[in-house]
Amino acid sequence: MNTLKDTLDLHALVAPKIEGVLFDIDDTLVDLRQAAIDGFIATLGQAGAHLEPQQLRVIAEEFADDAAGAYERYMAGELTFLGQRQVRVDRAYCQAGLPAPSGTDFERWASDYENRVQSQWRPFTDVHAHLDVLSSLGLRFGAVSNNVESYQRNKLLRSGLTDFAVVVGSDTAGAPKPDPAPFLEGCRQLGSTPQTTLYVGDNPINDVVGAQTAGLRAVLLDREGSHIGHRGVVIRGLEELSNALCAR
Repeated sequence: MNTLKDTLDLHALVAPKIEGVLFDIDDTLVDLRQAAIDGFIATLGQAGAHLEPQQLRVIAEEFADDAAGAYERYMAGELTFLGQRQVRVDRAYCQAGLPAPSGTDFERWASDYENRVQSQWRPFTDVHAHLDVLSSLGLRFGAVSNNVESYQRNKLLRSGLTDFAVVVGSDTAGAPKPDPAPFLEGCRQLGSTPQTTLYVGDNPINDVVGAQTAGLRAVLLDREGSHIGHRGVVIRGLEELSNALCAR
């Protein structure tokens, strides 16, 4: 639960003029983590029948959370997209005591997983209502992501989030967050200045520090309450932000 100080900080953050709001996508708007967990378990299928349910859940969660650290290596150019997924699969199968698929078997696994995870993409339950509030207030909104733009546009569309005209990917801006470039490109496409743009994301470094470095205001969306001690404005859900914006 947020303290009174947190509430006051949120109201202070949004009190000055805001022209637009930019969002992270994965695990901010779209529940990618749950989709990845469900997609992994479904793709593993009967190969994981020997695992206890709790053990399977832990392996799937660590796959979804990228405990292998592979995605950052992909963003740094060390791995391809499929390469980072192979690293994550290798680790998960090792934990499960199974030989990891490789070669054409891995390609089939990755294709099957992708189809399953895409079918599981869903927005969090507070997203549509929050976007309606932004529209009612006349605030433009868009998204800035560390995945490629075309993939993220498809993710938003498949999740039923059809009102995002502005979607900036790491390929769009030429650099991933926390580099200032994607945030500034988002502002440019929104037609807002960094100083009058609010950024909402779930990562303290890539989202909050990155946005602030680019001159935007930023709020950390910490749905699970896992970032205790974060020095900045924190919300547990988008309804808090809606209420603060409406109370200005």
